[in-house]
Amino acid sequence: MHYKVKCIIMRQDIVSHIGTVTQVTEGSVFASFNAGEACGSCQAKAICESGKGRLITVEAERGDNEYVVGQKVNVTLDTHTASTSVMLAYVYPLIMLFAIMFGVMAITGNGDAGCLAALGSVPIYYTILYLCRRRIKKKIKFAITEI
Repeated sequence: MHYKVKCIIMRQDIVSHIGTVTQVTEGSVFASFNAGEACGSCQAKAICESGKGRLITVEAERGDNEYVVGQKVNVTLDTHTASTSVMLAYVYPLIMLFAIMFGVMAITGNGDAGCLAALGSVPIYYTILYLCRRRIKKKIKFAITEI
Protein backbone atom coordinates (compact mmCIF):
# COMPACT_ATOMS: atom_id res chain seq x y z
CA MET A 1 0.00 0.00 0.00
CA HIS A 2 1.16 3.49 -0.72
CA TYR A 3 -0.06 6.44 1.27
CA LYS A 4 -0.09 9.99 0.09
CA VAL A 5 1.36 12.02 2.93
CA LYS A 6 2.30 15.62 3.49
CA CYS A 7 4.75 17.00 6.00
CA ILE A 8 3.84 20.07 7.94
CA ILE A 9 6.10 21.96 10.29
CA MET A 10 3.64 23.44 12.74
CA ARG A 11 6.11 25.17 15.03
CA GLN A 12 9.84 25.29 15.40
CA ASP A 13 9.79 22.74 18.24
CA ILE A 14 7.30 20.25 16.76
CA VAL A 15 7.60 18.13 13.63
CA SER A 16 4.28 16.96 12.25
CA HIS A 17 3.37 14.55 9.48
CA ILE A 18 -0.01 13.71 8.07
CA GLY A 19 -0.36 9.96 8.12
CA THR A 20 -2.90 7.19 7.95
CA VAL A 21 -4.01 4.89 10.77
CA THR A 22 -2.92 1.34 9.92
CA GLN A 23 -3.82 -0.53 13.10
CA VAL A 24 -5.75 0.10 16.30
CA THR A 25 -5.26 -1.99 19.44
CA GLU A 26 -6.68 -1.66 22.93
CA GLY A 27 -4.11 0.87 24.17
CA SER A 28 -2.25 1.90 21.02
CA VAL A 29 -2.78 3.31 17.59
CA PHE A 30 -0.36 2.76 14.70
CA ALA A 31 -0.01 5.28 11.88
CA SER A 32 2.14 5.31 8.74
CA PHE A 33 3.69 8.21 6.89
CA ASN A 34 6.29 8.70 4.17
CA ALA A 35 9.68 9.60 5.67
CA GLY A 36 10.90 11.35 2.54
CA GLU A 37 8.31 14.09 2.87
CA ALA A 38 10.20 15.51 5.85
CA CYS A 39 13.28 16.06 3.68
CA GLY A 40 11.81 18.84 1.55
CA SER A 41 13.83 21.69 3.03
CA CYS A 42 16.96 19.75 3.88
CA GLN A 43 20.06 20.74 1.94
CA ALA A 44 21.49 17.20 2.05
CA LYS A 45 18.38 15.49 0.65
CA ALA A 46 20.00 14.82 -2.74
CA ILE A 47 22.72 12.61 -1.25
CA CYS A 48 20.94 11.31 1.86
CA GLU A 49 19.58 7.76 1.87
CA SER A 50 17.86 7.81 5.27
CA GLY A 51 14.37 8.71 4.19
CA LYS A 52 13.95 8.30 0.45
CA GLY A 53 10.35 7.23 0.05
CA ARG A 54 10.41 4.94 3.08
CA LEU A 55 7.09 4.26 4.74
CA ILE A 56 7.42 4.63 8.51
CA THR A 57 4.93 3.17 10.96
CA VAL A 58 4.85 4.59 14.48
CA GLU A 59 2.97 3.61 17.61
CA ALA A 60 1.33 6.03 20.02
CA GLU A 61 -0.92 5.76 23.03
CA ARG A 62 -4.55 5.82 22.01
CA GLY A 63 -5.95 7.65 25.03
CA ASP A 64 -9.73 8.19 24.97
CA ASN A 65 -9.88 8.84 21.22
CA GLU A 66 -11.46 6.39 18.81
CA TYR A 67 -9.55 5.74 15.60
CA VAL A 68 -10.39 3.62 12.56
CA VAL A 69 -8.03 2.06 10.04
CA GLY A 70 -7.59 4.39 7.06
CA GLN A 71 -8.31 7.56 9.05
CA LYS A 72 -6.05 10.56 8.37
CA VAL A 73 -4.21 11.77 11.47
CA ASN A 74 -1.46 14.16 12.55
CA VAL A 75 1.67 12.36 13.76
CA THR A 76 3.81 14.68 15.87
CA LEU A 77 7.17 14.50 17.59
CA ASP A 78 9.04 17.28 19.35
CA THR A 79 12.40 18.20 17.86
CA HIS A 80 14.35 17.34 21.02
CA THR A 81 13.02 13.79 20.88
CA ALA A 82 13.74 13.62 17.15
CA SER A 83 17.32 14.74 17.81
CA THR A 84 17.68 12.06 20.48
CA SER A 85 16.53 9.46 17.96
CA VAL A 86 19.09 10.61 15.39
CA MET A 87 21.84 10.57 18.00
CA LEU A 88 21.00 7.01 19.07
CA ALA A 89 20.62 5.68 15.54
CA TYR A 90 23.46 7.44 13.70
CA VAL A 91 25.77 9.73 15.67
CA TYR A 92 26.68 7.54 18.69
CA PRO A 93 27.46 4.45 16.59
CA LEU A 94 29.60 6.53 14.24
CA ILE A 95 31.58 8.01 17.14
CA MET A 96 31.93 4.54 18.66
CA LEU A 97 33.11 3.08 15.35
CA PHE A 98 35.90 5.63 14.95
CA ALA A 99 36.89 5.54 18.63
CA ILE A 100 37.25 1.76 18.59
CA MET A 101 39.02 1.76 15.25
CA PHE A 102 41.62 4.35 16.25
CA GLY A 103 41.91 2.96 19.79
CA VAL A 104 42.67 -0.58 18.61
CA MET A 105 45.02 0.76 15.94
CA ALA A 106 46.89 2.80 18.59
CA ILE A 107 47.16 -0.16 20.96
CA THR A 108 48.05 -2.88 18.45
CA GLY A 109 49.60 -0.87 15.64
CA ASN A 110 47.55 -2.96 13.24
CA GLY A 111 45.11 -1.15 10.95
CA ASP A 112 43.32 -4.34 9.94
CA ALA A 113 42.63 -5.24 13.57
CA GLY A 114 41.30 -1.73 14.19
CA CYS A 115 38.93 -1.91 11.24
CA LEU A 116 37.70 -5.39 12.14
CA ALA A 117 37.14 -4.43 15.78
CA ALA A 118 35.24 -1.31 14.72
CA LEU A 119 33.05 -3.22 12.26
CA GLY A 120 32.42 -5.91 14.87
CA SER A 121 31.30 -3.31 17.39
CA VAL A 122 28.48 -1.97 15.22
CA PRO A 123 26.22 -5.07 15.40
CA ILE A 124 26.90 -5.22 19.14
CA TYR A 125 25.77 -1.60 19.53
CA TYR A 126 22.55 -2.16 17.57
CA THR A 127 21.85 -5.37 19.50
CA ILE A 128 22.16 -3.47 22.76
CA LEU A 129 19.93 -0.74 21.33
CA TYR A 130 17.37 -3.39 20.38
CA LEU A 131 17.50 -4.94 23.86
CA CYS A 132 16.89 -1.49 25.37
CA ARG A 133 13.96 -0.75 23.06
CA ARG A 134 11.35 -0.72 25.85
CA ARG A 135 13.31 1.85 27.84
CA ILE A 136 13.88 3.93 24.70
CA LYS A 137 10.20 3.64 23.78
CA LYS A 138 9.29 5.33 27.07
CA LYS A 139 11.46 8.34 26.18
CA ILE A 140 10.70 8.64 22.47
CA LYS A 141 6.96 9.10 22.15
CA PHE A 142 4.97 10.03 19.11
CA ALA A 143 1.62 11.75 19.46
CA ILE A 144 -1.23 10.96 17.09
CA THR A 145 -4.19 13.33 16.90
CA GLU A 146 -7.29 13.46 14.75
CA ILE A 147 -7.38 15.90 11.87
